[in-house]
Amino acid sequence: MKYLFTAICIVLSCTLIAQSPRLDSKRVDTTQFVKIGDSKQFISIKGNESKPLMLYLHGGPGAASASHREQITHILEEHFLVVHWDQRGSEKSTLGNLKAPTLSIMTQDAEDIFEYLLEAFHKDKMIVVANSWGTVLGFHLATEYPNKIASLVAISPVLDNQKSQNTAQAKLLKHYRERNNKKAVGQLKAVHIPYENVEDMAVQFKWISDYKGTPIPANEFVQYMKFFKEWEPQWMPLYKELYSINAIKHGTHFKIPVYVIIGEDDLTTGFELTQKFYKKLEAPEKQLFRLKNVGHQIPMYKSVEMQNLIYNVLAKANK
Repeated sequence: MKYLFTAICIVLSCTLIAQSPRLDSKRVDTTQFVKIGDSKQFISIKGNESKPLMLYLHGGPGAASASHREQITHILEEHFLVVHWDQRGSEKSTLGNLKAPTLSIMTQDAEDIFEYLLEAFHKDKMIVVANSWGTVLGFHLATEYPNKIASLVAISPVLDNQKSQNTAQAKLLKHYRERNNKKAVGQLKAVHIPYENVEDMAVQFKWISDYKGTPIPANEFVQYMKFFKEWEPQWMPLYKELYSINAIKHGTHFKIPVYVIIGEDDLTTGFELTQKFYKKLEAPEKQLFRLKNVGHQIPMYKSVEMQNLIYNVLAKANK
């Protein structure tokens, strides 16, 4: 079922509810709910309270990472106090009858969580690590709180969905036309960009996966579609809002260090697009890291390399 997990990964006033985080010992390993706006949202906190605070912003939207933290941040938890937040409507932060996620609601939620964590752990600053859709929130926080963020690590950043999907579409059509694969060409030509529905999203991803040498078996694609059909009513409206974002044109100036990690085989957000963004990026400190033999799902397939890279660059920056 690795494709189902992959699918989840790509779908690009703050009052304490539970007890306060335990600060009576240096090691922290706890979970709780906090009240964010009109909803109770789940956070998982693990690491050393004396170390720098790190907020991990998961992808999706809707792909909470707290339940996968043993894979995603287990190394970082030895050097930082790491917080995973199940964003509104994701996993344990159930939506119920509350407001559905929109871009403005999600950015406000991110601000509320950010401010709560600084106060709860008595920190002046924190590190933000953001993956895929999470980089939309990460870039927003970096703009709103330049004096309270020590560094931003952007993994597979969402920069311009329409441009990246058009670029992927052109590569795929060229590839399959050269191989006279009429089935692939026919299905790809039927894809609408911007995506109109989850079928567009699923079909393009199906052929991206095939292009990279990992075709999705028919029975797993059925499960993949089932997941996205369930995902669509809640998350597709927010996903469509992301087409309004053009970070290369409007979001390349930051007052904090920015570190970008991208897979060389990424067709989802676009390796070439990320390089273009990085060239325009203005920040006190910046670095671009290219990981080989991986596409968009870096936390899934290159977790150890990713974590070691993050630790090493942040340790060097703080010397």
